[in-house]
Amino acid sequence: MATLTGFARLFNFATSTCIRRISPATVCKQYYPALKSWNIGAVAGYRTTYKLPWFREPPSCEEVVPPEYDKEKEKEASDVINEINRQVATGSTGRLFAVVYLCGTQFKVTESDVIIVSGHWPPQTGDKLKLEKVLLVGGTDFTLIGRPILNRELVSIDATVIQKTLSHTITRFRMRKRKQFRRLNFYRIQRTMLRINSITVNGDIDKKKEVEGLDRIY
Repeated sequence: MATLTGFARLFNFATSTCIRRISPATVCKQYYPALKSWNIGAVAGYRTTYKLPWFREPPSCEEVVPPEYDKEKEKEASDVINEINRQVATGSTGRLFAVVYLCGTQFKVTESDVIIVSGHWPPQTGDKLKLEKVLLVGGTDFTLIGRPILNRELVSIDATVIQKTLSHTITRFRMRKRKQFRRLNFYRIQRTMLRINSITVNGDIDKKKEVEGLDRIY
């Protein structure tokens, strides 16, 4: 009797497995009514992934969403741009400030500021540089924000290397308790002092500058 019961169970298992392989969607929907809400698509006779009916179709790569035109916002933006251009042309922007990216660090600078760059840096004393990675420039009434950096032809920041020196002596002490381990080290870091000579906005901000060839990729 036990042998017949075991054979019956084995036969039922094999039969159900074969049926599920032949028509898995029908069997699953029969035993699990919740799956009836799923849509099953077939491509070239093969079963694809399940998709719920309330899921939206992914947008096509060629689909272009036109921006919503707002006349009031366009007029307001035009007025702001014209005001900034007027201030730049008349020199009434006030004292400009900028945020520059230099040697892995961001510095907020204004004219005649002195910044210190830590670590080894090739420029020597007396070299004149133009800082091109400008993240932000602002005045009294406006701020220009780059995405991520501003056009190198729009903003000019000139600087001069005034000194290359070493930092103060830094002490490094290490100790491990109950291990008779003590180490005392002294070291100094190379530093380069840079003076900001001028920060200038060149021309109108809404006009694309003419640049020969391709623009630099940072």
